[in-house]
Amino acid sequence: MRKGSKKFFLGMTLSALLLGMPATTTANSVPATYTVEAGDSLWKISRTFNVTVEEIKRFNNLENDFIYAGQQLKLRNNLTVTHTVQPGETLWILSRQYGVTIDRIKSMNQLKSDEIRPGQVLIVRQDGNGTSSNSSIVNYIVQPNDSLWKISMQFGVSIEALRSHNQLTSDMVWVGQRLLIPQTGASQPVTTPSPTPTPTPTPTPSRGGQSNVTQWPSITYIVLPGDTASSIARRFGVSAQDILRFNYMEPHEWFNAGEKIAINGYAPRLYTVTPGQYQSPAQVGHIVDWFLEGKYLLRRNDVFTVVDVQTNKSFKVKMLGGYNHADVEPLTRQDTAVMREIFNHQWTWTPRAIVVYKDGMNIAASLSGMPHSFNTISDNGVTGHFDIYLLNSTAHGSASDVYIRQHQDMIQKAGGR
Repeated sequence: MRKGSKKFFLGMTLSALLLGMPATTTANSVPATYTVEAGDSLWKISRTFNVTVEEIKRFNNLENDFIYAGQQLKLRNNLTVTHTVQPGETLWILSRQYGVTIDRIKSMNQLKSDEIRPGQVLIVRQDGNGTSSNSSIVNYIVQPNDSLWKISMQFGVSIEALRSHNQLTSDMVWVGQRLLIPQTGASQPVTTPSPTPTPTPTPTPSRGGQSNVTQWPSITYIVLPGDTASSIARRFGVSAQDILRFNYMEPHEWFNAGEKIAINGYAPRLYTVTPGQYQSPAQVGHIVDWFLEGKYLLRRNDVFTVVDVQTNKSFKVKMLGGYNHADVEPLTRQDTAVMREIFNHQWTWTPRAIVVYKDGMNIAASLSGMPHSFNTISDNGVTGHFDIYLLNSTAHGSASDVYIRQHQDMIQKAGGR
């Protein structure tokens, strides 16, 4: 090969890598399995076959990124699940039931709008390029006091299989959640079975108002700057997955310096509200403790609706983060205009009673009307962010007890008290 040609080839290869372009195959030519070769990594394999690292790990029940030469990996999980739309159902409801995004459902079914009709058959889960002929899938609705362990015992499947088929990143489940139960070698149609009595195991925290955790485990840790789930796991000789699971966190989330976390058991948590409880925002919400529940419901980068209790006017905000309370910013210029109108066209620290509506939950809260510090949305018509307090939220700095009491009074008002 001529030198000039070699430079051109290397340049094109580097450009493809930098642009994140898969090197060889398309989604339609992904093989069922792949044998790992020396020098391979999950990232390299994901780029070669145009699948994500997360999908490879899920298909193969991998807890970390470690692979070895000669290992055989699944690159597809041949599973297609359909759902017949019932009266009153929406794409949002289906997305919550099956743990898939609305956009993904629309893409799989080539929908151009969010409108669906009763009797319509929709693909709600599609992994790989075909439908498995060796297994059927049972739909199961999570019942009060259920846990993954209890469900696995009831249906004779492993917890790992339940996680894989439902794309779960933790052991948390909630009442009303629809789970896919793999039934290897069975031929029965998709049904929703009634739960049968089984021995009650040691409770596993799950969303939905049950299995409250009231005490810290025997080992806890105060997060230091720069700590990650992996670094903390190495420090204590446990898995990063357990660190995330015990603290109700997803892999993309990170810890705050100074935060107390659980190491060998679940952190304290209450379950006062349930996702999907309400179809629309309300002017009265459930009073939720920030540290025991609220911070697990309102997460960094979430977008949700804020309803002013007094005027019933509403707008959307995006959550930046926050450890002692939620830091939020209006989503658009229109949202900022509505918020400013609620505060009588004058920004002020004096809080107002609000209800936060997210994922079918109405949560009593309090909102201050003074923009401050940094922001991430540059074109929403305001510089800075605002504070949302829930029950027992505190300030970041040296706010007075009187100011914090004002917030707590507004929360009580938003809770209808």
